[in-house]
Amino acid sequence: MSHSLKSKLLLAVMTPLVVGWGCWLGSQHFQMTRQQQGHEDGFLREVGEQILLSMPANIDALDAGPRLQLPLRATSTKRKLEVLRYQVWILDRQVPIVLSAGTPTQPLQPDFKPGFALTEVGGEPWRVYAVSDARGRIQVQTGMSLSAMRTELGYWVKVSVWSGVGILLVLGACVGLAIHWSLRPMNRLRRGMAERAPHDLAPLPVAGLPREIRPLVDSFNVLLERLSDAMRGERQFLADAAHELRTPLAALLTQTQVAMRAGSQADAQAALTQLAHGIQRTSRLAQQLLDSARVDASPLREDRPVVALPDVVTMVAREFESMASRRQQTLALHAEPASVRGDLDDLGILVRNLLDNAVRYSGDGARIEIACGADDEGGTAWLRVRDNGPGVPADERERIFERFFRGSQGNGERGSGIGLSLVDRIARAHDARITVEDGIAGRGFGCRVEFRATPDA
Repeated sequence: MSHSLKSKLLLAVMTPLVVGWGCWLGSQHFQMTRQQQGHEDGFLREVGEQILLSMPANIDALDAGPRLQLPLRATSTKRKLEVLRYQVWILDRQVPIVLSAGTPTQPLQPDFKPGFALTEVGGEPWRVYAVSDARGRIQVQTGMSLSAMRTELGYWVKVSVWSGVGILLVLGACVGLAIHWSLRPMNRLRRGMAERAPHDLAPLPVAGLPREIRPLVDSFNVLLERLSDAMRGERQFLADAAHELRTPLAALLTQTQVAMRAGSQADAQAALTQLAHGIQRTSRLAQQLLDSARVDASPLREDRPVVALPDVVTMVAREFESMASRRQQTLALHAEPASVRGDLDDLGILVRNLLDNAVRYSGDGARIEIACGADDEGGTAWLRVRDNGPGVPADERERIFERFFRGSQGNGERGSGIGLSLVDRIARAHDARITVEDGIAGRGFGCRVEFRATPDA
């Protein structure tokens, strides 16, 4: 399950804070444990000295028994005063005259030795401080049980934990709000994309976007522009194809009507001959349109198989032998070993359209040469188709690979303007380079396609 960018950012920011806070809490607990005895000892000393200074001058004349109420200044927290226990003893008689509430009746410091000591009172360990006056008449003993000291430490640890949790929650909320505020342009962009029409490929707005997001949106806009160009090209192709098909279909209908109204066998035969030629041209146009759609839809795979170029050239040349024979053309084939990586069907379409272009436009009795091979020095495989026909004017050679472009042909053959555009697209899909050159003996038209050579598999 994927997480949102907001949750990932919040996790990335808060994780170090929580880990750091946990380390700080552990360190604090360790330091507080080490320093607790020093703090508690200072507290016991401070309270004991306060009590001693608060004793009246005739304290030793009082009867035994706890009867005095001693007000203590706010020397520390109320919690410490609640767990503090103190006693005031007359040393010569060893009797208590002041006992705090809940204090045992036996001495907290049984040997009445001044200073700090660890004693056991009622089977429980205590930390005790004893201080006597200058004349040694009375002694004040203050103490806290170790369990009470641990409880006090636990209280402050709990306060620290909950305070830290509260601070982390507030900090997390602030960080979350900051991230939400930072991602508002992205949310606005997302809502705008969701509200778009299916075919709306206008560039995404970049105003107000963070610098970190801007390159991504720019990449999207480049992709949208490419998609828009592709869709525009497809719409133009469909419009042109519809127009190209409309004309031959209308011609077929006309020739059919002429044949039906023919007054003689000869007129009917002439109309049927024209009808057959029209069907042939229409069939060729439909095939080229299908090939064009197939080439556009073919995925550009990286793991293309190795194709033997001579096999493709030989197979296609045999298909055109009968067509060239009807036109009294000479079709010469010269195939040397050469292998390329590519799509077998697409390469067949490329060779077929080059050869079809040569057979149709070189004229009757022309010579057509088709050859392929490999250049060991340059590391390329090449394919060449040449003829000695009327050729293509120099000012039109740069445009012959445009879709539906028809040059000023010299033999009256009408083309569709699709064949050489297919050659160009297939060559570019195979990272091949096309070179237009003169034909045989400096006449006619020639086309050379260079591929990156591949060792024979």
